[in-house]
Amino acid sequence: MSQQTAIRAGCCRATRYQQAGSSLVMALFIIVLMSVLLLALGRQLISSSTSVSIEVQGNRAFNAAQSGLQLGLAQLFPLNTTASCAAVAASFSFSQPGLQSCTATLSCSQVDNPDDPTPSRPLFRLSSAGRCEAGDIRSSRVVVMEAY
Repeated sequence: MSQQTAIRAGCCRATRYQQAGSSLVMALFIIVLMSVLLLALGRQLISSSTSVSIEVQGNRAFNAAQSGLQLGLAQLFPLNTTASCAAVAASFSFSQPGLQSCTATLSCSQVDNPDDPTPSRPLFRLSSAGRCEAGDIRSSRVVVMEAY
């Protein structure tokens, strides 16, 4: 069979010489595509870990504010003594595991009780601002409580 007959008989089949270099183009395309996918996944992973760090710092700041309120309440209402905002410390620094590098800043004020027209007991408003920092991530939360 001559070469022309072979070409006519297999008109739709490409010869080895016609396919030369196509696998190189396909390999480059796959390498570029995989590189783009890996880069996108890497960025997603970094973004995800930063979000988790910020969320953890926010929870630590909230817990510091809550702890500050509890300490403030213990100072505001000591046993067998009259409650007074003057007894509440202005700030606390925590060194316990989980709250390291966190502070709580308290404020206390005596307010009118709208539910008690003849104030038999004073109503106190405690506000605690918890702040935590780790590296360049800083977070703060404010919690307010009223007690009488």
